[in-house]
Amino acid sequence: MKMASILTLAVCLILPLTATTVSARASANDNRATSVADESKRSPKKLKVNSSAQAVQLVKRRYQGKVLKAQSTKTNGQLGYRVKMISREGRVFYIFVDAQTGNISGK
Repeated sequence: MKMASILTLAVCLILPLTATTVSARASANDNRATSVADESKRSPKKLKVNSSAQAVQLVKRRYQGKVLKAQSTKTNGQLGYRVKMISREGRVFYIFVDAQTGNISGK
């Protein structure tokens, strides 16, 4: 009976700590993941590219291959989109689309 009480007390003390840690991590991840659209609301400049879908369309016009992933990012202080592609030969490469100008640069 004593052992069961001790185990119950231990679980009651540890469980809230675990939930707080998980909640704090989720909150930190939410704060880090800001989209280009969120950033554009804070800046007065108009954007030429407002979504990852638009960025993918621009990249597809210039490069041949399959788009694997597109995500909003900030590179050297510039808002934009990072598009991951794979060529017909199987080579993976990344393209950056500047959200303000629509300029495309490959890596």
